[in-house]
Amino acid sequence: MAKKKALTTVLVNQVSTVELTRRNTSNSLSLEVRSGKELLGTLILGRGSVQWWPKGSKTNGFSKGWKDFVGLLESAISK
Repeated sequence: MAKKKALTTVLVNQVSTVELTRRNTSNSLSLEVRSGKELLGTLILGRGSVQWWPKGSKTNGFSKGWKDFVGLLESAISK
């Protein structure tokens, strides 16, 4: 019997826009990433970088500049 694929749901509750391109702003967009009700981590998009914070971690965040982040995605896609 074939294994059922997991259902992926994307829910966005955005009430305003976030301006990431202005100089000298501390604006960022934080996205909670979940699988069902389970929190997997938080993705923070800022003007200069992208950060991933796994669930429950306050010290083991992963941070990349935008160019490095694009390279990481491109290498993951090409595999």
